[in-house]
Amino acid sequence: MKQLKLISAFIAVLLIPVYLCSCATITVNVYFPAEEVNEAYTSLEQEFLKQEPDDESDSEIKQEQETEPKIQTNGEVQSKTIYKKEPTLQTKKIVILKKEIKLDFSHYAWAQENLDRQITNELRSMPNVIKSFKSRGKRVKQINQMLKAHKVGEGSNGKLEKLTNLSTQENNLMNAENKDREVIIRGMASAILKINNLEETTSNLNRVMGEASKEFADVRYKEAPKGSMLFINGNWVEKK
Repeated sequence: MKQLKLISAFIAVLLIPVYLCSCATITVNVYFPAEEVNEAYTSLEQEFLKQEPDDESDSEIKQEQETEPKIQTNGEVQSKTIYKKEPTLQTKKIVILKKEIKLDFSHYAWAQENLDRQITNELRSMPNVIKSFKSRGKRVKQINQMLKAHKVGEGSNGKLEKLTNLSTQENNLMNAENKDREVIIRGMASAILKINNLEETTSNLNRVMGEASKEFADVRYKEAPKGSMLFINGNWVEKK
């Protein structure tokens, strides 16, 4: 019995170099799909934050918002096939080498069609995210009134920022809105990691959440009512 254990241990030691030689550590660059994320946010915003126009004027404003070009907060337009020169994050992966293997990660998850739909479906599978969208839908009219009155403004991080003194009720509304926005942005970061089969570590989440926040802010700039204050390039600008 003792000899059998010694032989097994000896064989295991011999196999370690073989196993190591059959593995390879590769670096996977993950590029943030800004355009698709923006479309996913927009789709869910329009579904859960719908408002009937109060009059013809509001209806015209809505049409203008739908046709106006995308406001960029990072200074460059992101398309569905062209990404930034620098990846959002890099990760190490160990793969088992086979006789025939192609280590082509140039397209990785983003090679899939309808990525915006895939991202949207991931968000839909998160009950807390959908709950936050629905909660926002119940207070959207009050938030828009606060935006028009310049009591709060749309910040560059996707959250509302206080611009003047608020009543207790208004302050509670702003805090509740920002809390729901945080849940949605975090859900987006989690969805991006999941689609790429990456571990949801604090470090990975934080790096992706920065990009997710920027795109959420961009959507809010587009969807905010006319007259809202938007924080763009370090300044508060009134939306015309």
